[in-house]
Amino acid sequence: MWECDPEMTTNIVSTYSMAGPMFTQALTSFFAAQCAMYGDHLWPEDATEKVLKDPDYDFVVIGAGSAGSVVANRLSEIPNWKVLLVEAGGNPTLNTETPQLFYNNIGTPQDWAYKTEPQDSACRAYKTKTCAWPKGKVLGGSSSINGMIYVRGNKVDYDEWAAAGNKGWSYEEVLPYFKKSENFLGVLNDDNKKFHGKAGYLNVIHEPELHDIEKVIIKAGIELGLTNNSDYNAASQIGIAQAYMNIQKGKRHSTARAFLNPVKDRTNLHVIKNTLATKIIFKPGTKIVNGVLLYNNGKDISVNVRKELILSGGSINSPQLLLLSGIGPKKHLEELNIDLIENLPVGENLQDHVFVPVFYIAPAPVEFAVTVENTTRNLVDLIVHGKGPLSGFQPHRVLAFINITDPKSILPTTQYHFIVFPPKMSDILDLFDKHGSTDEVINKFRKINNKYFTSIIYTTLLKPKSRGKILLKSKNPFDHPLIYANYFDNVEDMPIIIKSFQDYVLKFGDTKSFKDFGFKLIWIDLEACKSFDKNTEEFLDCYSREMTFSLDHPTGTCKMGPDSNRTAVVDSELKVHGVKGLRVIDASIMPSIVRGNTNAPTIMIGEKGADMVKTFWFEE
Repeated sequence: MWECDPEMTTNIVSTYSMAGPMFTQALTSFFAAQCAMYGDHLWPEDATEKVLKDPDYDFVVIGAGSAGSVVANRLSEIPNWKVLLVEAGGNPTLNTETPQLFYNNIGTPQDWAYKTEPQDSACRAYKTKTCAWPKGKVLGGSSSINGMIYVRGNKVDYDEWAAAGNKGWSYEEVLPYFKKSENFLGVLNDDNKKFHGKAGYLNVIHEPELHDIEKVIIKAGIELGLTNNSDYNAASQIGIAQAYMNIQKGKRHSTARAFLNPVKDRTNLHVIKNTLATKIIFKPGTKIVNGVLLYNNGKDISVNVRKELILSGGSINSPQLLLLSGIGPKKHLEELNIDLIENLPVGENLQDHVFVPVFYIAPAPVEFAVTVENTTRNLVDLIVHGKGPLSGFQPHRVLAFINITDPKSILPTTQYHFIVFPPKMSDILDLFDKHGSTDEVINKFRKINNKYFTSIIYTTLLKPKSRGKILLKSKNPFDHPLIYANYFDNVEDMPIIIKSFQDYVLKFGDTKSFKDFGFKLIWIDLEACKSFDKNTEEFLDCYSREMTFSLDHPTGTCKMGPDSNRTAVVDSELKVHGVKGLRVIDASIMPSIVRGNTNAPTIMIGEKGADMVKTFWFEE
């Protein structure tokens, strides 16, 4: 993708000047619009030279993602606090900032490109037998490469955290922090106004007009008995709904754009990019944090921390850094000859939202097919005018939350995402190739998508009983850790997926709305499952274990809980047990995964965590 470089732009425009002044002016306008959309001027400058000159900071935040960007913003509100934000990636790109290109970020330099370890019970239809786990390696972290859907989870999720001994984390206590972040641009009424804020940094929008296919999907859901829920982040989560999105004027509204762009010129906030934190430094003979070791452009940099080191690297990077620094399970660290600082269950309690896709196809006129020409035209429309199909998330904005065991329950067991691809989409973006699926899956999906609208229903298990873990592969901080997802290890998980298929997904094809549009169910006919009748649970079990995907929501690896709870890594103020001057503020602290997408809860954790830091140091 074209890089935004003003000098290069000038040179290219000069090269084409012979084509005439009108063409030259158009080219200049195009490149200027592109630079305005995602150029380096939008983000804090790199602070490498400042860090080398004066490596002393009050606070160092590791990771400029969904939580870290929030924490850095809020701590630097205090003018006499000097804050350093460390990011392993660089600035956002045109690819990350364009809403409809979110799948394109998989496997790019902006993606850590993690993969799970092979397991017999899941992720079998991948070339490496390992599920892809995309995670953002860029300012904004995963909020810069995700689907931009704003979901808070269920109010009971947070009450469960509080009931487990985490004081201050009930729903009524976290709600103000959801509202604090939010610039809500949806419709407020008597039913939802107490749940939303309008003065925050983060845009939360309800795009005004539904796509025709989105209307069909919602009508079909209502036929199946689902409630049309206008605001699943308010009083009730259950039902089918148009998603709320983090988009602003045709661009992704990541935490980089929301929380870093407005404060990029604060003199007390420094951001060092393309820099990996490799080890926490302790005062000799103590468990008191003294600093952190960074790797930047071939050099090690030691940064001193006067008050606190805050890990906001997410559920993979934060436990990895703790383990590398001697905080983790004693046995595992001894096996790698890492000196033990504190024996804690770091890396345990890993949870993720696993999903399995089911496909419906419908005939489509040839003019709907994706081509290089119309994709290019749409990209120009986005860059120059901030409009067009690439500027929003349609027609993928339908969600459903359902309890398949108790229709009267307020707690969903399953979430459905509805993704719709026009014909020949796989010629431009091959979702299954991006994930590393087998040639069998890739080729069979391409055949399906060649001339049909393809609706993919993601059946997502919201409260998995299975637990995974993260271990170090080696003492080398550049080696990706070992990720054991352990999908479906608990025997109670698969029956929920199967019943979710039987009671809802497979019945969409029977609705009048789907029939009128021409949608019909079609399976990717996998060799591994051919011996099973497609109407049986045995087939659905086999299919699910082959076609396993992650919704990219890893949580729980630095679990929050009381000190007496030996399964916990941090306390309710997010301080690492047994260590002084160290907190974890990101999705890894979730004791149990929330019933919904995890980006909004992670931003809330950033807000609440930053407030806790402020309160502690003001009292000190």
